[in-house]
Amino acid sequence: MRRILLIAKRDYLQAVTSKGFIIGLIMFPLIIGGSGLLIAVMNRGNAKTQRVAVVDHTGIAAAAVIQAGINLTRRNNAAPGSGIDTGAPFSFEEIKPEADEDAQLLALSDQIRSGRLSIVLDIAADALEKTRDSKTPAVRYYTNSAGFDATNGLMTGAINEGLRRVRLERLNVDSAQIAEVLRNVPITSMNLVKKDAATGKFVPGEKKGPVPAGVVPYFLVILLIMVAMTGVMPNLSVIAEDKMQRVFEMLLASATPFDLMAGKVLASLGASLTSSAFYVAAGLAVMTGLAALQMAPLNLLPWFFVYLIVDVVMLSAWSAALGSASATPQDAQQMAFLLILPIMIPMFLLTPIIQQPNGTMSIVMSFFPPFTPVVMLLRQALPGGVPWWQPWVGLVGAIAFALLVIWAASRIFRIGILSQGKTPKLPELLHWVWEG
Repeated sequence: MRRILLIAKRDYLQAVTSKGFIIGLIMFPLIIGGSGLLIAVMNRGNAKTQRVAVVDHTGIAAAAVIQAGINLTRRNNAAPGSGIDTGAPFSFEEIKPEADEDAQLLALSDQIRSGRLSIVLDIAADALEKTRDSKTPAVRYYTNSAGFDATNGLMTGAINEGLRRVRLERLNVDSAQIAEVLRNVPITSMNLVKKDAATGKFVPGEKKGPVPAGVVPYFLVILLIMVAMTGVMPNLSVIAEDKMQRVFEMLLASATPFDLMAGKVLASLGASLTSSAFYVAAGLAVMTGLAALQMAPLNLLPWFFVYLIVDVVMLSAWSAALGSASATPQDAQQMAFLLILPIMIPMFLLTPIIQQPNGTMSIVMSFFPPFTPVVMLLRQALPGGVPWWQPWVGLVGAIAFALLVIWAASRIFRIGILSQGKTPKLPELLHWVWEG
């Protein structure tokens, strides 16, 4: 143990006093904050008036659609955050249909490309009919955006409300009553009802705040991912470089291969805990200054550090094994994909997990040990929470898997640290694990 701690102390001090670690520690929050500021500036810069052209082949729907769009925009501006936040005002105009429909749409599309128009709504002649052909679109929506955004939602609402008004008027409904018929009912988004484990009483769901419930959990999980990656990735090239320079051959005179690997793992864990403690403390200080400390998931911080320890130990042991099996630092970088897969796969699935935290895929992934730290932490941080037993079962599985990884990595490290020549392929690494 003394040898392990000496090795860990040396590598830890070398890591946390390096310029790269200090610069990264400072730059990470600046990049996150700067990207948020940049997005806000870009949104403000894009908040110019968007011209919307309505081509109405029915001859009677354009005025109602335009009025509905104006009303929706006015409601959103009057109650920010309660409706669809488009971030820009709209200017609607009716365009009379031309005989050559294709040529007209081409000309309007060219205006969108040049920036003179933002949106074109092309309402089909039979859009109001019940017996229309469902295979052809009732309304075609032309824009230069890549996909669905808040503007699409507003236009969809304006089109449907406008067409409903026209249908009601055609049914001889009193125009004075149409506004009351189409009046929106206010909907309040609530957190789930809970039962207090201590008292047994039911705790009513609270009204959700203006900040989406997934924002804080998302950043907490991103912090776990980034700290784990920055704490583990350097092991690959550092160990491969020490091996190439035959540093380990000298160290093996006074320490076993397991001592060397364990020291590397503890050093990575120490560096990760140092950076995560810094970020958590800074985040809590900022939230306190903004009077938003109630949003901080303080009850999850112990779980955060437990998951971080398990994740970093597992990944750093595996990175030590891969680094020891690499002939050069360049070869080690090529094997990095084997290390980042357990981190990147759940990272790509954060959005569907936030949308369905208790869905089958989310539950299965939270019990799959390589993904447990990220997925289970995210599910615990969301307002609905998880059954009390799931985090404990997931943690036991993750610890067991981490021990298995340490055992396999130590067998690879013992052979790979002294092997020279060509970097082994994955089947050969598995053979080293099996044969020892």
